[in-house]
Amino acid sequence: MLRQIECVSAWELEGTWKGARKSSGHSLHALCSRTGSFPPALARFFIERYSGPGSVVLDPFSGKGTAPLEACLAGRVGVGNDLAPEAYVLTRAKVRPVSLEEVIGWVKRNRSFIESYRGTDAPEEVQVFYSRSTLRQLLAVRELLSEPETDVEYFVTAVMLGILHGSSSDSLSVKCSHSFSMSPKYVEKAVRVSGLRRPERNVADCILRRAERVLADRLPPVKGIAFEGDARSLPIPPESVDLIVTSPPYFNMQTYAWDNWLRLWFLGHEYKEVARRLFHTDSVSRFLSFAEEFLTEFNRVLRPGGSCFLVLGVVRLRGETVNMAELLLNVVDRTGFEPVRVITDEIPKEKKYLMYLGTDQGVNREVVLELLKPESVPGRSPRAGRGGLISVVG
Repeated sequence: MLRQIECVSAWELEGTWKGARKSSGHSLHALCSRTGSFPPALARFFIERYSGPGSVVLDPFSGKGTAPLEACLAGRVGVGNDLAPEAYVLTRAKVRPVSLEEVIGWVKRNRSFIESYRGTDAPEEVQVFYSRSTLRQLLAVRELLSEPETDVEYFVTAVMLGILHGSSSDSLSVKCSHSFSMSPKYVEKAVRVSGLRRPERNVADCILRRAERVLADRLPPVKGIAFEGDARSLPIPPESVDLIVTSPPYFNMQTYAWDNWLRLWFLGHEYKEVARRLFHTDSVSRFLSFAEEFLTEFNRVLRPGGSCFLVLGVVRLRGETVNMAELLLNVVDRTGFEPVRVITDEIPKEKKYLMYLGTDQGVNREVVLELLKPESVPGRSPRAGRGGLISVVG
Protein backbone atom coordinates (compact mmCIF):
# COMPACT_ATOMS: atom_id res chain seq x y z
CA MET A 1 0.00 0.00 0.00
CA LEU A 2 1.31 3.46 -0.90
CA ARG A 3 2.11 5.79 1.94
CA GLN A 4 0.07 8.96 2.33
CA ILE A 5 2.07 12.14 1.70
CA GLU A 6 1.10 15.79 1.61
CA CYS A 7 -0.52 17.04 -1.58
CA VAL A 8 -0.70 20.81 -2.15
CA SER A 9 -1.83 23.08 -4.95
CA ALA A 10 0.86 25.00 -6.79
CA TRP A 11 -1.44 28.03 -6.68
CA GLU A 12 -1.31 28.04 -2.86
CA LEU A 13 2.49 28.20 -2.60
CA GLU A 14 3.88 31.56 -1.50
CA GLY A 15 5.60 33.20 -4.46
CA THR A 16 4.27 30.50 -6.80
CA TRP A 17 5.41 30.37 -10.39
CA LYS A 18 1.82 29.99 -11.58
CA GLY A 19 0.57 32.91 -13.59
CA ALA A 20 4.06 34.19 -14.43
CA ARG A 21 4.23 35.90 -17.81
CA LYS A 22 6.23 34.09 -20.49
CA SER A 23 7.91 37.37 -21.37
CA SER A 24 9.31 37.72 -17.85
CA GLY A 25 12.19 35.32 -18.49
CA HIS A 26 15.74 36.00 -19.67
CA SER A 27 16.24 36.58 -23.40
CA LEU A 28 18.43 33.45 -23.67
CA HIS A 29 15.33 31.32 -23.13
CA ALA A 30 14.26 32.36 -26.66
CA LEU A 31 17.31 30.69 -28.20
CA CYS A 32 15.28 27.77 -29.53
CA SER A 33 11.77 26.46 -29.00
CA ARG A 34 11.40 22.76 -28.17
CA THR A 35 8.45 20.63 -27.09
CA GLY A 36 8.08 19.31 -23.56
CA SER A 37 9.73 22.12 -21.59
CA PHE A 38 8.64 23.44 -18.20
CA PRO A 39 8.47 27.23 -17.68
CA PRO A 40 11.54 29.16 -16.44
CA ALA A 41 9.49 30.50 -13.52
CA LEU A 42 9.00 26.95 -12.20
CA ALA A 43 12.73 26.24 -12.20
CA ARG A 44 13.44 29.65 -10.67
CA PHE A 45 10.96 29.00 -7.84
CA PHE A 46 12.70 25.85 -6.62
CA ILE A 47 16.24 27.10 -7.27
CA GLU A 48 15.76 30.25 -5.21
CA ARG A 49 14.11 28.42 -2.30
CA TYR A 50 16.18 25.25 -2.09
CA SER A 51 19.72 26.40 -2.95
CA GLY A 52 22.03 29.30 -2.24
CA PRO A 53 24.57 31.30 -4.27
CA GLY A 54 27.42 29.06 -5.40
CA SER A 55 25.34 25.89 -5.08
CA VAL A 56 25.39 23.22 -7.77
CA VAL A 57 21.98 22.72 -9.43
CA LEU A 58 21.53 19.72 -11.72
CA ASP A 59 18.96 18.85 -14.37
CA PRO A 60 19.76 15.30 -15.60
CA PHE A 61 17.09 15.54 -18.36
CA SER A 62 17.88 19.12 -19.30
CA GLY A 63 16.02 19.43 -22.61
CA LYS A 64 16.58 22.93 -23.94
CA GLY A 65 18.46 23.92 -20.77
CA THR A 66 15.83 25.91 -18.89
CA ALA A 67 16.76 24.88 -15.33
CA PRO A 68 20.57 25.06 -15.76
CA LEU A 69 20.24 28.54 -17.28
CA GLU A 70 18.01 29.71 -14.42
CA ALA A 71 20.60 28.35 -11.98
CA CYS A 72 23.41 30.30 -13.65
CA LEU A 73 21.28 33.45 -13.69
CA ALA A 74 20.73 33.03 -9.94
CA GLY A 75 24.46 32.75 -9.20
CA ARG A 76 24.45 28.96 -8.93
CA VAL A 77 26.43 26.51 -11.06
CA GLY A 78 23.88 25.15 -13.52
CA VAL A 79 24.65 21.60 -14.68
CA GLY A 80 22.64 20.03 -17.49
CA ASN A 81 22.68 16.56 -19.00
CA ASP A 82 20.71 15.08 -21.87
CA LEU A 83 21.12 12.10 -24.18
CA ALA A 84 19.44 13.88 -27.12
CA PRO A 85 22.13 15.62 -29.26
CA GLU A 86 20.08 18.76 -29.96
CA ALA A 87 19.21 19.11 -26.27
CA TYR A 88 22.87 18.89 -25.30
CA VAL A 89 23.79 21.63 -27.80
CA LEU A 90 21.03 23.94 -26.52
CA THR A 91 21.92 23.32 -22.87
CA ARG A 92 25.62 23.91 -23.48
CA ALA A 93 24.92 27.14 -25.34
CA LYS A 94 22.75 28.46 -22.52
CA VAL A 95 25.10 27.67 -19.65
CA ARG A 96 28.16 28.89 -21.56
CA PRO A 97 26.79 31.75 -23.69
CA VAL A 98 29.06 34.11 -25.57
CA SER A 99 28.83 37.83 -26.26
CA LEU A 100 27.19 39.27 -29.34
CA GLU A 101 30.63 40.57 -30.38
CA GLU A 102 31.93 36.99 -30.49
CA VAL A 103 29.04 35.91 -32.71
CA ILE A 104 29.62 38.92 -34.99
CA GLY A 105 33.30 37.95 -35.19
CA TRP A 106 32.42 34.37 -36.17
CA VAL A 107 30.07 35.58 -38.89
CA LYS A 108 32.63 38.03 -40.27
CA ARG A 109 35.27 35.30 -40.50
CA ASN A 110 32.93 32.93 -42.31
CA ARG A 111 30.52 35.11 -44.29
CA SER A 112 32.42 34.82 -47.58
CA PHE A 113 32.49 31.03 -47.38
CA ILE A 114 28.79 30.89 -46.48
CA GLU A 115 27.62 33.18 -49.27
CA SER A 116 29.81 31.67 -52.00
CA TYR A 117 29.12 28.01 -51.15
CA ARG A 118 27.70 26.01 -54.05
CA GLY A 119 27.07 22.60 -52.48
CA THR A 120 23.56 21.18 -52.83
CA ASP A 121 23.95 17.74 -51.25
CA ALA A 122 20.87 17.50 -49.02
CA PRO A 123 18.18 14.81 -48.70
CA GLU A 124 14.96 15.48 -50.61
CA GLU A 125 12.98 15.72 -47.36
CA VAL A 126 15.26 18.57 -46.28
CA GLN A 127 15.04 20.41 -49.60
CA VAL A 128 11.26 20.70 -49.17
CA PHE A 129 11.76 23.36 -46.49
CA TYR A 130 14.16 25.80 -48.20
CA SER A 131 14.77 27.90 -51.27
CA ARG A 132 17.84 26.86 -53.27
CA SER A 133 19.97 29.83 -52.26
CA THR A 134 19.03 29.51 -48.58
CA LEU A 135 19.75 25.79 -48.63
CA ARG A 136 23.24 26.34 -50.10
CA GLN A 137 24.10 28.78 -47.32
CA LEU A 138 22.60 26.48 -44.70
CA LEU A 139 24.76 23.61 -45.95
CA ALA A 140 27.83 25.85 -45.72
CA VAL A 141 27.10 26.63 -42.06
CA ARG A 142 26.41 22.94 -41.42
CA GLU A 143 29.86 22.12 -42.80
CA LEU A 144 31.55 24.83 -40.73
CA LEU A 145 29.87 23.59 -37.53
CA SER A 146 30.10 19.86 -38.14
CA GLU A 147 32.47 19.45 -35.18
CA PRO A 148 32.00 22.41 -32.82
CA GLU A 149 34.68 22.84 -30.16
CA THR A 150 34.60 26.39 -28.83
CA ASP A 151 31.83 28.14 -26.92
CA VAL A 152 31.09 30.44 -29.86
CA GLU A 153 30.82 27.49 -32.26
CA TYR A 154 28.36 25.74 -29.96
CA PHE A 155 26.40 28.94 -29.50
CA VAL A 156 26.10 29.57 -33.25
CA THR A 157 25.07 25.93 -33.68
CA ALA A 158 22.30 26.47 -31.14
CA VAL A 159 21.23 29.65 -32.93
CA MET A 160 20.96 27.63 -36.15
CA LEU A 161 18.76 25.04 -34.41
CA GLY A 162 16.49 27.90 -33.41
CA ILE A 163 16.12 29.37 -36.91
CA LEU A 164 16.20 26.13 -38.90
CA HIS A 165 12.41 26.17 -39.12
CA GLY A 166 9.64 28.49 -37.98
CA SER A 167 7.63 31.48 -39.06
CA SER A 168 9.59 34.51 -37.83
CA SER A 169 11.57 36.92 -40.00
CA ASP A 170 14.84 35.14 -39.15
CA SER A 171 13.50 31.59 -39.74
CA LEU A 172 15.12 29.94 -42.75
CA SER A 173 12.32 27.59 -43.78
CA VAL A 174 8.93 27.81 -45.38
CA LYS A 175 6.43 28.97 -42.75
CA CYS A 176 5.93 26.12 -40.28
CA SER A 177 6.20 25.23 -36.59
CA HIS A 178 9.12 26.67 -34.65
CA SER A 179 8.88 24.07 -31.85
CA PHE A 180 9.13 20.81 -33.77
CA SER A 181 10.29 19.59 -37.18
CA MET A 182 7.18 19.03 -39.27
CA SER A 183 6.62 16.10 -41.61
CA PRO A 184 8.21 16.72 -45.05
CA LYS A 185 5.10 15.32 -46.78
CA TYR A 186 2.86 17.70 -44.85
CA VAL A 187 5.07 20.68 -45.70
CA GLU A 188 5.32 19.66 -49.36
CA LYS A 189 1.53 19.42 -49.57
CA ALA A 190 1.12 22.80 -47.83
CA VAL A 191 3.49 24.41 -50.32
CA ARG A 192 1.62 22.85 -53.26
CA VAL A 193 -1.94 23.39 -52.07
CA SER A 194 -1.69 26.63 -50.08
CA GLY A 195 0.95 28.30 -52.20
CA LEU A 196 3.39 28.83 -49.34
CA ARG A 197 6.68 30.28 -50.50
CA ARG A 198 10.14 29.18 -49.42
CA PRO A 199 11.78 32.45 -48.33
CA GLU A 200 15.06 33.73 -49.72
CA ARG A 201 17.20 34.29 -46.62
CA ASN A 202 20.72 35.50 -46.05
CA VAL A 203 21.71 32.94 -43.42
CA ALA A 204 24.56 34.99 -41.95
CA ASP A 205 22.21 37.93 -41.38
CA CYS A 206 19.59 35.65 -39.81
CA ILE A 207 22.19 34.29 -37.39
CA LEU A 208 23.06 37.82 -36.35
CA ARG A 209 19.44 38.91 -35.91
CA ARG A 210 18.57 35.90 -33.76
CA ALA A 211 21.80 36.27 -31.72
CA GLU A 212 21.11 39.95 -31.12
CA ARG A 213 17.65 39.10 -29.83
CA VAL A 214 18.63 36.25 -27.50
CA LEU A 215 21.67 38.13 -26.17
CA ALA A 216 19.70 41.30 -25.41
CA ASP A 217 19.88 40.71 -21.65
CA ARG A 218 23.04 40.65 -19.55
CA LEU A 219 24.89 37.33 -19.57
CA PRO A 220 24.53 35.08 -16.49
CA PRO A 221 27.11 35.81 -13.74
CA VAL A 222 28.12 32.14 -13.57
CA LYS A 223 29.05 29.70 -16.32
CA GLY A 224 27.65 26.19 -16.06
CA ILE A 225 28.43 22.71 -17.34
CA ALA A 226 26.72 20.45 -19.88
CA PHE A 227 27.01 16.71 -20.48
CA GLU A 228 25.66 14.52 -23.25
CA GLY A 229 24.80 11.15 -21.75
CA ASP A 230 22.46 8.77 -19.99
CA ALA A 231 20.87 10.13 -16.80
CA ARG A 232 21.42 6.73 -15.21
CA SER A 233 25.19 7.12 -15.44
CA LEU A 234 26.25 10.70 -14.79
CA PRO A 235 29.92 11.78 -14.99
CA ILE A 236 29.55 13.59 -11.67
CA PRO A 237 31.30 12.84 -8.33
CA PRO A 238 29.22 11.49 -5.43
CA GLU A 239 27.37 13.99 -3.22
CA SER A 240 28.55 17.02 -5.20
CA VAL A 241 25.12 18.36 -6.22
CA ASP A 242 23.00 20.55 -3.94
CA LEU A 243 19.67 20.48 -5.78
CA ILE A 244 18.04 18.56 -8.63
CA VAL A 245 15.19 20.00 -10.70
CA THR A 246 14.21 17.88 -13.70
CA SER A 247 11.45 16.35 -15.79
CA PRO A 248 11.95 12.71 -16.82
CA PRO A 249 10.35 11.18 -19.95
CA TYR A 250 6.56 10.87 -19.95
CA PHE A 251 6.27 7.31 -21.29
CA ASN A 252 5.49 7.80 -25.01
CA MET A 253 3.95 11.25 -24.62
CA GLN A 254 6.87 12.97 -26.37
CA THR A 255 8.66 11.64 -29.47
CA TYR A 256 11.75 13.81 -29.14
CA ALA A 257 13.80 12.28 -31.96
CA TRP A 258 11.03 12.61 -34.56
CA ASP A 259 10.04 16.04 -33.25
CA ASN A 260 13.61 17.19 -33.90
CA TRP A 261 14.47 15.18 -37.03
CA LEU A 262 15.48 18.27 -39.04
CA ARG A 263 17.66 19.62 -36.24
CA LEU A 264 19.25 16.19 -35.84
CA TRP A 265 20.02 16.14 -39.57
CA PHE A 266 21.76 19.51 -39.22
CA LEU A 267 23.86 18.07 -36.39
CA GLY A 268 24.82 15.03 -38.49
CA HIS A 269 22.48 12.49 -36.88
CA GLU A 270 19.71 10.27 -38.20
CA TYR A 271 16.62 10.57 -36.06
CA LYS A 272 15.82 6.83 -36.08
CA GLU A 273 19.25 6.07 -34.64
CA VAL A 274 18.76 8.70 -31.91
CA ALA A 275 15.26 7.36 -31.17
CA ARG A 276 16.74 3.92 -30.44
CA ARG A 277 18.96 5.46 -27.74
CA LEU A 278 16.28 7.55 -26.03
CA PHE A 279 13.92 6.00 -23.49
CA HIS A 280 10.24 5.77 -24.40
CA THR A 281 7.72 3.10 -23.50
CA ASP A 282 4.05 2.50 -22.78
CA SER A 283 4.93 -0.22 -20.26
CA VAL A 284 4.46 0.75 -16.61
CA SER A 285 6.89 -1.94 -15.42
CA ARG A 286 9.61 -0.79 -17.82
CA PHE A 287 9.09 2.81 -16.78
CA LEU A 288 9.35 1.94 -13.08
CA SER A 289 12.55 -0.02 -13.68
CA PHE A 290 13.97 2.96 -15.59
CA ALA A 291 12.86 5.35 -12.85
CA GLU A 292 14.45 3.26 -10.10
CA GLU A 293 17.75 3.34 -11.99
CA PHE A 294 17.82 7.09 -12.59
CA LEU A 295 16.62 7.92 -9.06
CA THR A 296 19.36 5.73 -7.59
CA GLU A 297 21.87 7.70 -9.67
CA PHE A 298 20.34 11.01 -8.58
CA ASN A 299 20.73 9.90 -4.97
CA ARG A 300 24.39 9.08 -5.57
CA VAL A 301 25.28 12.58 -6.82
CA LEU A 302 23.04 14.56 -4.44
CA ARG A 303 24.41 15.71 -1.10
CA PRO A 304 22.72 14.53 2.13
CA GLY A 305 19.88 16.88 2.96
CA GLY A 306 19.49 17.86 -0.69
CA SER A 307 16.15 18.05 -2.47
CA CYS A 308 15.06 16.58 -5.78
CA PHE A 309 12.04 17.93 -7.67
CA LEU A 310 10.55 15.82 -10.45
CA VAL A 311 8.19 17.66 -12.81
CA LEU A 312 5.72 14.99 -13.89
CA GLY A 313 2.15 14.73 -15.13
CA VAL A 314 -1.12 12.91 -15.02
CA VAL A 315 -1.27 11.17 -18.39
CA ARG A 316 -3.55 8.93 -20.42
CA LEU A 317 -1.88 5.58 -21.10
CA ARG A 318 -3.69 2.79 -22.93
CA GLY A 319 -6.98 4.43 -22.06
CA GLU A 320 -6.17 4.65 -18.36
CA THR A 321 -5.30 7.70 -16.26
CA VAL A 322 -1.84 7.44 -14.71
CA ASN A 323 -0.59 9.86 -12.04
CA MET A 324 3.17 9.66 -12.53
CA ALA A 325 3.91 10.99 -9.04
CA GLU A 326 1.82 8.28 -7.41
CA LEU A 327 3.40 5.71 -9.72
CA LEU A 328 6.95 6.67 -8.76
CA LEU A 329 6.17 6.28 -5.07
CA ASN A 330 6.31 2.53 -5.76
CA VAL A 331 10.09 2.70 -6.18
CA VAL A 332 11.22 5.82 -4.27
CA ASP A 333 11.98 3.97 -1.02
CA ARG A 334 14.39 1.64 -2.82
CA THR A 335 16.44 4.54 -4.17
CA GLY A 336 17.44 6.17 -0.88
CA PHE A 337 15.02 9.10 -1.14
CA GLU A 338 12.20 10.07 1.16
CA PRO A 339 9.01 11.43 -0.48
CA VAL A 340 8.02 14.81 0.95
CA ARG A 341 4.95 16.03 -0.97
CA VAL A 342 3.22 16.29 -4.31
CA ILE A 343 2.55 19.72 -5.77
CA THR A 344 -0.29 19.55 -8.27
CA ASP A 345 -2.24 21.69 -10.67
CA GLU A 346 -4.74 21.19 -13.46
CA ILE A 347 -3.52 22.09 -16.95
CA PRO A 348 -6.36 23.69 -18.98
CA LYS A 349 -6.67 22.50 -22.57
CA GLU A 350 -5.71 25.95 -23.89
CA LYS A 351 -2.37 25.62 -22.06
CA LYS A 352 -1.48 22.31 -23.72
CA TYR A 353 1.10 22.57 -26.44
CA LEU A 354 -0.45 19.89 -28.66
CA MET A 355 -3.81 21.55 -29.18
CA TYR A 356 -5.23 18.69 -31.28
CA LEU A 357 -5.41 16.45 -28.20
CA GLY A 358 -8.77 15.81 -26.60
CA THR A 359 -9.45 16.49 -22.94
CA ASP A 360 -8.87 12.79 -22.21
CA GLN A 361 -5.53 12.66 -24.01
CA GLY A 362 -1.98 13.74 -23.29
CA VAL A 363 -0.90 15.42 -20.04
CA ASN A 364 -3.93 16.76 -18.15
CA ARG A 365 -2.33 17.78 -14.88
CA GLU A 366 1.08 18.98 -13.79
CA VAL A 367 2.42 17.19 -10.72
CA VAL A 368 5.75 17.90 -9.05
CA LEU A 369 7.09 15.19 -6.75
CA GLU A 370 9.36 16.53 -4.01
CA LEU A 371 11.97 14.09 -2.69
CA LEU A 372 14.55 14.48 0.07
CA LYS A 373 17.87 12.72 0.52
CA PRO A 374 18.17 12.11 4.30
CA GLU A 375 21.00 13.80 6.17
CA SER A 376 22.34 10.48 7.40
CA VAL A 377 22.00 6.84 6.44
CA PRO A 378 22.56 4.03 8.97
CA GLY A 379 25.98 2.49 8.59
CA ARG A 380 27.46 5.37 6.61
CA SER A 381 30.15 7.69 7.90
CA PRO A 382 29.40 11.42 7.96
CA ARG A 383 30.71 13.32 4.96
CA ALA A 384 33.95 15.20 5.35
CA GLY A 385 32.96 17.90 2.87
CA ARG A 386 31.37 18.60 -0.48
CA GLY A 387 32.33 16.68 -3.59
CA GLY A 388 34.65 18.33 -6.05
CA LEU A 389 32.29 18.76 -8.99
CA ILE A 390 33.79 22.00 -10.18
CA SER A 391 37.39 20.89 -9.83
CA VAL A 392 36.65 17.62 -11.62
CA VAL A 393 34.40 18.66 -14.48
CA GLY A 394 34.41 22.45 -14.57
